[in-house]
Amino acid sequence: MQVSTHASPGKRERTHSAIINAAITLIAEKGLESSSIDDLMATAGMARGTFYNYFQSREEVLHAVICEIQQTLIREVVDHIPANLPAENIVACMLNGYIQFCHDARHIGAALLRIGGFSPWVKIDAEPHCGFERIDQALLQLCGETVSFTSARIYMEGMSNNILCHLLAGRVEENHVKELLSLTLRGLGIREKAIRQSLIVAREFAARIAKHRPA
Repeated sequence: MQVSTHASPGKRERTHSAIINAAITLIAEKGLESSSIDDLMATAGMARGTFYNYFQSREEVLHAVICEIQQTLIREVVDHIPANLPAENIVACMLNGYIQFCHDARHIGAALLRIGGFSPWVKIDAEPHCGFERIDQALLQLCGETVSFTSARIYMEGMSNNILCHLLAGRVEENHVKELLSLTLRGLGIREKAIRQSLIVAREFAARIAKHRPA
């Protein structure tokens, strides 16, 4: 009787996940472009040959890393934003929740900054539903007809990653983050009174998701 040499689905999924997690760690430390497949598999604690059972190139790994980070952000941040919030509160919760999560999960935050130019809130696949539609709709509502959605999204993402960069480097403190988030919301055209309320809601939201996240 011939015995199958294929790994069981459970084992394949675990190995696939382990390689992606090793890639995130490696990207956070020195970037994927500065790392070889040997580096990646050594970080994963696996033989080089195992790599080609799951990926054909480092570009495929990067794509998988981006998808994994997106799904993690959806699961850990987006899905916890309360229902029935006004658009400015939704955007503020996403901004503050994103920064809080990436500060707590520093390897993911560092990996995002290393990748550079990548927007974790924009779908990279062909599926019509990427998980960030609620954020997109809130941003569209705030933009109105004064600023294009693309410009507003690039501005929001650029500001959040800039804040994250300084935060992870220890160059800003919590009060600076609050001020920078206020400036970001002001740049999106939100009125001052609404900004103050949105920041209160967003801080409470970020503290809540941090509290319930496994250590």
